[in-house]
Amino acid sequence: MFNKDNALDIVWVRYKGVNLSFLSKNGLNDGQRDFVGNFEGGFLYTCGMDNVSSCVDKKPIHGSLHYKKADNAYSYEENGIVYVCGEIKESALFGKNLVLKRRFEITSTSLTVSDTVENKAFKDDSYVLLYHVNYGYPFLDEVLQLDIPAIKSDPLTEIAKKRSQEKFTITTPLDQNDEDVYYHTLSEGKISLFNPTKNVKIEMVYDINDFPVTLEWKSMTSGDYALGIEPSLTRFDDFKMRTLKPFESKNYVIKFNFN
Repeated sequence: MFNKDNALDIVWVRYKGVNLSFLSKNGLNDGQRDFVGNFEGGFLYTCGMDNVSSCVDKKPIHGSLHYKKADNAYSYEENGIVYVCGEIKESALFGKNLVLKRRFEITSTSLTVSDTVENKAFKDDSYVLLYHVNYGYPFLDEVLQLDIPAIKSDPLTEIAKKRSQEKFTITTPLDQNDEDVYYHTLSEGKISLFNPTKNVKIEMVYDINDFPVTLEWKSMTSGDYALGIEPSLTRFDDFKMRTLKPFESKNYVIKFNFN
């Protein structure tokens, strides 16, 4: 299900009758509360284009993109493929004029996210993106096999540092548990998640030149049981935005294969 009110992000995905997504107890909302009261998760929560990390220069946590409504949203089917398209604008009087043009391609065994950022202003402008992909129960449980081809992993917090040997281990939900977050540098842009009990496998495929950082968010917490895999343009502790010249554009693609 796509949500036009929230940047055309994806609320949930099911495959073989199995829910794959994490939708938080907050449910769908309009972004009028603080971050922990706002964050609904969903299969895809797109962060950007002004921020993707913690609160920076009064910019909201994970940015303001997700709470912008999509314009010109439409869908159509062609040769067995369903397309969902729309545009999200980030603009200001005497200021920026960025447009995120979204196109999703859906088949019976795949989902492709194709986003193009375009600078429609007459001066250079900067942006940043992070794709917060959230997996939940029943696809997410203790038998889930997580394969992340990391050549380097850095814990984001002291708690994650203490548990870094378990970074790819999924547990049952734990009461009063703390979240773990890791930065991963990958040898290739291919991550797989396999639940043998459900007989469902997902492959995430993307270009690591476009996404040099992949964050892993583990919330093995009762009531907030989630796994986030997050291709990103930047780390939080070495925050770098990207620049587009006037009328320049850049395309980003993430493909999900379901088996």
